[in-house]
Formats: sequence, structure tokens, C-alpha cells
Amino acid sequence: MKIIVDCMSGDNAPEAIVEGAIAGANAHNADVLLVGDENAIRKIIREKGLPELRVSIYHTPDDPVTMEDDPSAVMKEKKDSSMAVSLRLLAEGKGDAVVSAGNTGALFTGATLIVRRIKGIRRAAIGAIVPLGKPILIVDAGANVDVLPEHLVDFAHMGELYMKKVAMVKNPKVGLLNNGEEEHKGTELYVATHKLLKDSDINFIGNVEGKDVPAGVADIVVCDGFTGNILLKTCEGFGRFIKSTLSDLFKKNAKTKVGALFVMDSIKDLKKKMDPSEHGGAPFLGISKPVFKAHGSSDAKSISRCILQAKNYARSGIINDFAELASKK
Repeated sequence: MKIIVDCMSGDNAPEAIVEGAIAGANAHNADVLLVGDENAIRKIIREKGLPELRVSIYHTPDDPVTMEDDPSAVMKEKKDSSMAVSLRLLAEGKGDAVVSAGNTGALFTGATLIVRRIKGIRRAAIGAIVPLGKPILIVDAGANVDVLPEHLVDFAHMGELYMKKVAMVKNPKVGLLNNGEEEHKGTELYVATHKLLKDSDINFIGNVEGKDVPAGVADIVVCDGFTGNILLKTCEGFGRFIKSTLSDLFKKNAKTKVGALFVMDSIKDLKKKMDPSEHGGAPFLGISKPVFKAHGSSDAKSISRCILQAKNYARSGIINDFAELASKK
């Protein structure tokens, strides 16, 4: 299994990306193809004394895609960037999956144009795990602002397959994010989507409100990309707030410091559950080959985790399941 890694994109590139990719390769029995400035990559490997046994390098000019670049133009204007080259290598069969911490819009556009959607899939979507307790998948988490009810139903089907095949959740529950539990609540889009989901063979539990998401009422939360991205960022921010508040609370005085000793294991467990790096990245569901978007601020630990995710996704056979799903429409 070979994972293609875009080493020059992301807030902490290339150092954290290279370090995390190599750590992930060795920890998870995978090979990595590091795409980027070869001199910069080799310097990091040399200075950190990283093992090269499972590593190969594909050189690209030092002209990475930035967060400020226009997603709609970047694949033409920066066709030799590490991101664009990584996607082309995947499309050409030079690897089994791509991992990138770069510009989400550019990566998604590039994946759609270069790697392409699975035939019959009307819209690909971003599936992101919420870092709150048990795994909860948000789909779409930011790719599609304007959607039709049929698109949301597709997202629900793909999310259900992902949770079954990759996250290993039996009979996952699907909820439609809305501003109330009643069927008539929400915009015309969500009312129509509710009816379609209710009539489908999906394990649909109805509308779920924002408060239901961290409670784990649903395993999969379906929504348009605009709403989903806001929900995801809110959950991430809430997780950071809780960790910061607990840290300040237990450092307040001598009594709280002593008290912290008695609950330290529980605190560590809670922080781990709320740590985005534990979940790695988000797959682009519906793309014909595995493409994973790591968080823009990913550290080495998060990239290593994303290598494992990409490997499991590629090995699961879910791409074939998506294709079979699309053929039945």
C-alpha cells in the first residue's frame, strides 16, 4: 500500500508533514511517496534522523498551494505544485491514496477534475469526524454550499457505507441536521430531503438538532456543506474551549492541583477524545480514488493518523461499494 503525501501544503509544512508521513509509514505498515521540494524533504529527513526504508520522493518546484489561492484557478495556475502533482500521480495509478493538509477548496476541486468522481455520483462530499466522544460523521463538511435533496440523500448513503466499512459501526444511525425534530421544520430543501430519507432503506432516525450532535444521537449527520462546515468548526472550537477551561481550573490553586491528580486519567481520556489529531483527516466521499484532507494545522501526529486512515479506506473496498450504489440509481 503506497500513500502519496503532499508535503508542501499546510500551516506546518513541510517539516510536520514529512515527519508525520514517515512515522505513519513505519507505524502502520505502509509505503509513502513524498511529493515536494526534494532538497527540503531530504534536509528534514537528515536533520531528524528519520528512517527512509519505506520512503520515496517525487520532486516538485517550491511553489505550494496556499490558503489564499483561488480554488477554481489553482490547478491551472499551479499545475506543478505538490498538491496538483500528488493528485495526478494518484490518477495515474502511482499510489493508492493521497493525503494533503492544503487548501480544502483547491484540493476538492483538483480531486474532482483530476481524479474524477465515481460514475453516477452526482456530487462528492467531505466526510469529517467530529472530535467529541464517539465517532460522529458530518457529511457534507464543506464542499457543497448549494445542494438538492437528491444530493443530500447521496451523502447519507455514502456516509452510511463509510461508517459501516471503515469506522466499523454496525447499522449506523443517520440524522438530518435541522432546527427542530418535526418533519415540517426547516427550509424547503430539508423538508423535501426528510421525505426522501424517510422513504429510503437508510437507517434514518429523523431530524437532529445541534444539541443532539455532541450527545451522539446520530452516527451520521447529513447537511449541506455550508452548514456542515460551521458545525464542524463549532465542535472543534468547543473541544478546545473545554480543554483550556479544564486546564485553567485545575491550575487555579493548591487544592485544585491536588484534586487534578485523582482524575488525571479521566482528564487525559477526555482530552484524547476531543483531540482532532486523533481523527486524522476527512475523506472526499464519491471521488474515484481515496483523497484525504488533513487539517490545515496538522502536526506530525495528525499526519501519521491520516496515513492509517487513508490505508484503511483504500483497503476497505469502499470505492467499489460507492460505484455499486451509484449503478443502482
